[in-house]
Amino acid sequence: MTARSFGVPLLIGAAAAFIATRAPASDSDLFWHLAVGRDIAATGLARVDHFSWSVPGHTVLTDQWLGELALYVAYTLGGWLGVVVLRGIAVTTLAAAIAYAAVREVPQRPLLATLVAIPAIALSSYLWTDRPELFGVACFAILIVLLRTVSAGDLRAMAVLPALLVIWANLHGSAMLGLALVLVVCAETFRRIPARRRALGVTALLAVVATLATPAGLASWRTGGLFFAPPRFIQEWSVPDVATVPGMLFAVSFFGTIFVAIYARGGLREAALLVPVAFVSLVAARFTPLFAIAATPYLAANLPVVIAQLRASLRPPISRSRRSSALEMAASLLALAVLLAGFFTAPRAPAIDAFPIGALPLLPAGPGLLNRYDWGGFLIWYAPATPVFVDGRLSPYLDGALDDYRAVIGLHADWREVMTRRGIRTLLVAPTDAIAVHAHDLGWRTIATAPNWVLVAVP
Repeated sequence: MTARSFGVPLLIGAAAAFIATRAPASDSDLFWHLAVGRDIAATGLARVDHFSWSVPGHTVLTDQWLGELALYVAYTLGGWLGVVVLRGIAVTTLAAAIAYAAVREVPQRPLLATLVAIPAIALSSYLWTDRPELFGVACFAILIVLLRTVSAGDLRAMAVLPALLVIWANLHGSAMLGLALVLVVCAETFRRIPARRRALGVTALLAVVATLATPAGLASWRTGGLFFAPPRFIQEWSVPDVATVPGMLFAVSFFGTIFVAIYARGGLREAALLVPVAFVSLVAARFTPLFAIAATPYLAANLPVVIAQLRASLRPPISRSRRSSALEMAASLLALAVLLAGFFTAPRAPAIDAFPIGALPLLPAGPGLLNRYDWGGFLIWYAPATPVFVDGRLSPYLDGALDDYRAVIGLHADWREVMTRRGIRTLLVAPTDAIAVHAHDLGWRTIATAPNWVLVAVP
């Protein structure tokens, strides 16, 4: 990546970061990530759960420890503003990598490359949250650039891949997808470029080792199971819906890529990268940005071919000159100014009005509270004396706690049995939840209520 080719992508990344830093910290999962990061900084990695009372002592994954520690360090250094600044840095990296992947394919047509990159950047905005997942998506965008270079036989990119994977594997469990793509691309390039076979074999081996160089070890590979049986009742794990804005953006990217593939070059080399990502993106809505990111450089490289075949007019290539270099430098300086402006004007307080703030002083200490799933992280951070029933960590609760939660909050047939077996003594739910409505009808004592929450004592 040279200054001559990276000025425009950096400016695009800074613009994306400016937009991303307009929002205050508010993601429910952020709070439990911060709590985990705080514990790591104080006592090291915890191997068993101590935040919930429904699965106490359950083994927890440590595949996001570095991302959680980074969030907590940012919070320690800069408070809630520090968290937003870290988000801005991650978004800059993500958006700039997407734009660079396009620009490097058609450097003579930066405007075309930028236009091709915009859908992927726009779709990725739905992941601009304060979670380690954002760091993982940024790593994915960098990986796409490297893999396209590896598929051309570049030794330098092969050397960088394991380093990226070892960082990624400690930031977020999505590194397992990265490993799968590295192995597929190395296998395809191994077939096509015999002179690079030894280097490709070493790269593949080091990639596997890199993903195991984590505290989680082999356990980190378990995250792949969610690709085949995700919890559909959680919104972000539902199937892509083209009736939503992100679903429409994904559809444009997906079918646009198919359209381009009909007219342009590609073959097995492109399919090795795009087909696995397409499969993952079709599994759940939260993965749809990945396909748009992976397809961006392919579209940038082949759209001119398609346009030419459709007899559209193309501008002639613009020669690189000293003036062009000066424009790149100006773009880089402007990017820095935009980035700093975003950081200095970012919100300095979290947005927590949607959470049950008023219930905090009324919560009983110790176990017995059934809380809404999306309030779990908030309670872990703001009410540490009251263990949660469920929260956004998801994996500890897949062995039965989530089913019990759904049975009670949705008044399934066995809800009374679950409440007795679990020893639920208090409910912190939304007034519209079925259990809250039924509790009111039964005359259960309401401890406190607000427009968006109700705290009920269970007789």
